[in-house]
This record gives sequence, structure tokens and C-alpha cells, in this order.
Amino acid sequence: MEKRNGSPEEKEEIRRRHLRLRGEMTERETAEKSRIICHKLLSESWYETAEVIFGYYPLGNEVDCRRVLMQALSDGKRVVLPRTMLTPGCAMDFYEVTSLKQVEEGNFHVMEPIASCPLFSPEENQAAGCGRAAVLVPGVAFDHSGNRLGYGKGYYDRYFARYPALLRLGLAYEHQIIERLAASETDVKMNLIYSEVAKWNC
Repeated sequence: MEKRNGSPEEKEEIRRRHLRLRGEMTERETAEKSRIICHKLLSESWYETAEVIFGYYPLGNEVDCRRVLMQALSDGKRVVLPRTMLTPGCAMDFYEVTSLKQVEEGNFHVMEPIASCPLFSPEENQAAGCGRAAVLVPGVAFDHSGNRLGYGKGYYDRYFARYPALLRLGLAYEHQIIERLAASETDVKMNLIYSEVAKWNC
């Protein structure tokens, strides 16, 4: 864990540093640490009770959560993945997939659900009496209080502002966890953070 204080003017410096550190990870290191994190996630009580898992398709050396998503599909859970829109509001919505092959390259070179995948609505899911949903969230850096530093576009923050009741789970390698990040009013905290070493309740 890196011990470093954050402030608004340091955000870009922290982002650059941690993107570089993550980019220097080997394929083997990324795979092994992702495997450990996925094993932790699958052993949690929230996974057992969740009927919907919000995931993401990893970009570069992001924590690879596909093991969790494939297991969720095998267990009969619903899996939804994000699709972003290049609009002034930086909107993002999630679409349901029945296979991780139902993706294509979208904005920012991220693999996103294909156009035929149906939009997932948290409101309709709740109204239908479905069980708890959990969101696996990538990031560049996190702190112990649940603050998250993303790529600077605010997609996840805006989505969570729309649906604040969703369980938010930050996924990170240990070197992405720092002592404190400066947070703005629009930043939404994680409920839990998982690394290959530890779990934090925020």
C-alpha cells in the first residue's frame, strides 16, 4: 500500500503514476492477482444473495473480473456490462449479456455489449422484486475511506448518483490503494474495496 495524501491538484499526478505502475505489471502478475481477487469475491455472502452482477470487460491490466462474471452466468445470475456514450454528460448504462462473447470494441477501446443486448434498468429490476445487485468497479486508485480515482470522465460517479442504493465494490491491486484521495462533491464512494491482499469496509 502506498502511503500518500491526496489533494485536488494532485489528482492528475496520482492518475499518471498509477496508470504507469499498472501498465508495468506482467501478464502473469495481472492474471494471478486477478485470480486471487475473484476467488475472494466469489466467497462473499453478497455474491450468494445477489441476483444481478454488474461487471466490466477489463482494459489493459485492470483487475480481470471475468472469472466472476462467467461463474455468475453459470450460477443463473444476471450479468450486465456498461456501454458509454460520448455526449457532453458522459452518460453510461448497463446492458444484459448471456455470454461474454456478446461484446465489441466501443468507446475508449473498451469491449462493450453489442447493440442487440437489452438495456438493464435498476428501477424495473427492483420493481420486479429481484434480489440484490452488486457492481464491480474498476479504477486507477482507491483509498481506505472508499474514495475512487477513475479516468477523469465521471461515468461511474454519474451512474451511482442515479442509483445510489447499488452495492459498490472497488477492485484494485494493492499498489493502487493509497492512504487518502482528495474527493469532490460529485465523487461517489465505494462500499467495499478488494485487493489481492485485503478487503476494506468503507
